[in-house]
Amino acid sequence: MLDNEYKILVVDDAKDTQMLLDFDLTAAGYKVTCCDCGEDALSILETQEIDLILLDMYMPGLSGLETLVKVKAIDISADIPVIMLSASNDEDEVVAALEYGAGDYVIKPYVAKVLLARIRTAIRLKEKTAQLEYLAKTDFLTGINNRGSFFELSTNALNLANRVGHSFVVAMFDIDFFKPINDNYGHDAGDQVLRVFSRALADAFRGYDIIGRVGGEEFAVCLPNTSIEHAYIACERFREYIEQLRLVLTTDIDKEVVINITVSIGLVLAQNKVITIDELLKQADTALYYAKEHGRNQVVDAGLINKEKDVDNSSSLTQDDNLALKVIDINNNDSSDVNVNEYNKDSNEMTKFDGIDFDIGVNNVLGDESLYKEILIMFYQDHHQDGDKLFAAIKSKDNDSIKHIAHTLKGVACSVGAMDLFEVTKAVDIAVNEGQEDELEGLYLQLSPQLNRVMQSIKVNLGLSE
Repeated sequence: MLDNEYKILVVDDAKDTQMLLDFDLTAAGYKVTCCDCGEDALSILETQEIDLILLDMYMPGLSGLETLVKVKAIDISADIPVIMLSASNDEDEVVAALEYGAGDYVIKPYVAKVLLARIRTAIRLKEKTAQLEYLAKTDFLTGINNRGSFFELSTNALNLANRVGHSFVVAMFDIDFFKPINDNYGHDAGDQVLRVFSRALADAFRGYDIIGRVGGEEFAVCLPNTSIEHAYIACERFREYIEQLRLVLTTDIDKEVVINITVSIGLVLAQNKVITIDELLKQADTALYYAKEHGRNQVVDAGLINKEKDVDNSSSLTQDDNLALKVIDINNNDSSDVNVNEYNKDSNEMTKFDGIDFDIGVNNVLGDESLYKEILIMFYQDHHQDGDKLFAAIKSKDNDSIKHIAHTLKGVACSVGAMDLFEVTKAVDIAVNEGQEDELEGLYLQLSPQLNRVMQSIKVNLGLSE
């Protein structure tokens, strides 16, 4: 029997051939779908996952060769192996089929044993090729994108962002004091740290953010369609998570040790359409180096470093700019250390938001109250209809939409300090992940009033309209 249930698409206008192939392939353990013409085959490929195609050379409408050309021209089917079937042994036809992308050519009437052997060979070759492509693009230790794959994906994402006018942020991450881990506990312990760190990165950032290992203990993340403020919040949240981790490592002498690690992060916003990923990484790396030099375990925005360099030559910086520059040095150990809360002493009494812990939210942006209120406005604009969307998704049993809405809302609720809303969206996220669909309606009844409470409070306090 086969290791997997492979799906084969048979495209042949002769019903007797379809029936024979269906019988022989099903008996061999394959799942078979049949159709009469090339047009139907292309439609099937849009809706079904197919592992191999058996394609007749001569058919009404689209011929076998014409269908083959279209199959190979479409991204979703270009890599599917195709074996041509024909009653003709014309050499020119065989050559044409192979040149257009067919993997093999079988003469009808076929010998079942020979055809099955060729099918197994084609599928094995496809799997080996996919495995080699995966290995070529993946970091062998951590399982995330390697440097080459990261550059390729990030370049494509940057080009797209430039075309549609979206913002684009690049962040560099470096594990602090990583070398002593290898020196004191062995390289196997260091590898364990790298694997845990990479998994944490993958969990912390969005599915469409691009994550890669670009050096020994250096990692990078590209955040398309993200403001520098939101990128900073995400990176700061990740930094805090890493700081609180307690890692249990097995050393080279099979002894368990418990350690904690920290991470320094530099990030940069793409400021123009001609900048490259390589240049953005260099700027993010400069900010990362600044973080290392000024106490480690912090997030630094490259744009603020540039402002700091201009301080001596310009008196035009605003109070907010100077505050942001000082925030960079919060974790320093020298006499320039500052306490963010001191900058709020002369501000008006903080607005009271129902359902939101203002202190948590404002501390997530290092005490910048005006920035925090801007984030609350964006939160309201982007998510005030999420309750209706979630209810519709639950009613239609659209688990993909439920997960997307809950997962996104969970992350943003935590960022703005809406902790009660965070807890119930977290419960929804867990329920859909674990297939507990019967609990979703009950959880929605808990989530809806929390969401309305938070949104109404933001709307009233900040004077927003629908």
